[in-house]
Amino acid sequence: MRVDGIECILRKPAVPSLRLAHLVLVLRCHGRVRSGCRTGKACAVPWRHQAAVAADPAQFYLCRDARLHYRSCIAGAQFRLVAGHDLDRWCRHDGNVHGGHPCHRPDGPVATGSGAVRRFSGRDWWFIGLLATIYAFNFIDRMIIAVVGEPIRQEFGLSDFQLGIMGGAAFALFYGGIGIPIARLAERVNRIGVVAAATALWSLMTMLSGAATGYVQLLLARMGVGIGEAGFTPPVVSLIADRFPPERRATVFSTIAVGVSVGGAIGVLGGGWIAQTYGWRWAFVAAGAPGLLLALLLWLTIREPVRLNAGQGAPPFGAVIRRVGRSRAFVAFTLGSGMVALVGFGLNLFLIPLLVRRFGFNLAEAALTFAFTFSAATALGGVTGGLIADRFAAGAHRRYGYLPMLATMLAMPLFLAAIYQDEWRIMAVLLFGSTFCLYAFLPTIMTVTQRLVEPRMRATAAAIHAFGQTVFGLGLGSAFLGYMSDLLATARYGTRYAQECLGGGAHASTICEEAAGTGLQQALLLLGLFLLLAILCYWLAARSIAGEIAMIERDGR
Repeated sequence: MRVDGIECILRKPAVPSLRLAHLVLVLRCHGRVRSGCRTGKACAVPWRHQAAVAADPAQFYLCRDARLHYRSCIAGAQFRLVAGHDLDRWCRHDGNVHGGHPCHRPDGPVATGSGAVRRFSGRDWWFIGLLATIYAFNFIDRMIIAVVGEPIRQEFGLSDFQLGIMGGAAFALFYGGIGIPIARLAERVNRIGVVAAATALWSLMTMLSGAATGYVQLLLARMGVGIGEAGFTPPVVSLIADRFPPERRATVFSTIAVGVSVGGAIGVLGGGWIAQTYGWRWAFVAAGAPGLLLALLLWLTIREPVRLNAGQGAPPFGAVIRRVGRSRAFVAFTLGSGMVALVGFGLNLFLIPLLVRRFGFNLAEAALTFAFTFSAATALGGVTGGLIADRFAAGAHRRYGYLPMLATMLAMPLFLAAIYQDEWRIMAVLLFGSTFCLYAFLPTIMTVTQRLVEPRMRATAAAIHAFGQTVFGLGLGSAFLGYMSDLLATARYGTRYAQECLGGGAHASTICEEAAGTGLQQALLLLGLFLLLAILCYWLAARSIAGEIAMIERDGR
């Protein structure tokens, strides 16, 4: 173990000893420090760039001229004296302190002082980078239907409601419904294996979507993609909770969630070009193939972390439901995120059709505009939101609710103004700002909900949260938006809209396209009003989250 520069060494004879109970030494070290933790022995616990060495009642000999009021050194090792009432701040949560030690806390508060933030190791960065890449292709496979939805609608003569069912509801119901039993499985078996198998499954089903010869076959393939993708988020959130301390989880998951934005950009740009050049079927094949290789790479290079501070068995599902049902913050965050997802996923699925119908874009042009207004904004928003939350909310938990509330209050007028625009450049700029605000704190909220349940409940709680968010967003949101778009387009065109416009396939008239574009625009404006409910939900979450986190941490001691 290397110790940083030494300034003070004991030189004078020791004087009568000073007996201190539970003295905590903080050694500034390079790398991680590990030590046995037996009763009566010093216990080295990694914390940021330092190692907190907590000793049981111990005796230290001090020099007459040693300054011990804040920071000094013993035998060349820098240390701090920590008052007994402040000892909780120095407790780690990774299980390295034995259960009988007074510094043991199953999931308590962490030090939030001015110390340096612990750097990620090379393995940490590989873990984050690989999962971010898989998340990117997760979103590519989910997003590709938004890119090729318009040519599929024209080839098969579909309505917007059918497109919403295929691109949203069919995927969402299986994604959310299967996610809960998969999360229960992940609490009992190897989570890396679950994520790898899920990645392979959704990639294969995406490739099979390109072979569909009709609406029903494509619908079934999209259901398969939903089943596969359900096995990603709950195990990953649980892995993060076991691998990283609470004060870094929002940053970690927000960084991994950048894959959503990168995947969205790659999916729309690459998918738009492939669909424009080779047809929409090859776009599905190109989107799904890399996932098979990534699944193998994950299985071979990432090891399952130890489940920290958890019992031998996962609690019954009913116990998890009762726990999250009693949590006002959990319910409010889930409903609020669901309302945001309802608007965000609706825009995600129908933005390219809106650009094609209202502004006459081809697929490649619409994809480029989508990459700027949606993908880039979600990437910047997610990372920025995670950093802001870790900086300003770690010591004031109510801000976990107030921050997304304020962001949504800013996003709503920007969204409505953007959809109302007749100039696509102004619309793109306003949508960028709106999307940035809407997605800034969604990854953070996912990690914060993990602090509202016990460790063995984390994967199931994440699946329940994802279920609510996905059912509202991709399920109800896309179906509602498609239905309202058809209804308003019919009001614009006339009662024979379905017979004359949808039955015309690719040869539908310009009047039909104008009616379809106007109907979709009006439906999106109506959808934006749901953000009012999101603002209310986040406010309710802010009122209760601080007390709930304190209760969980107190009960875990």
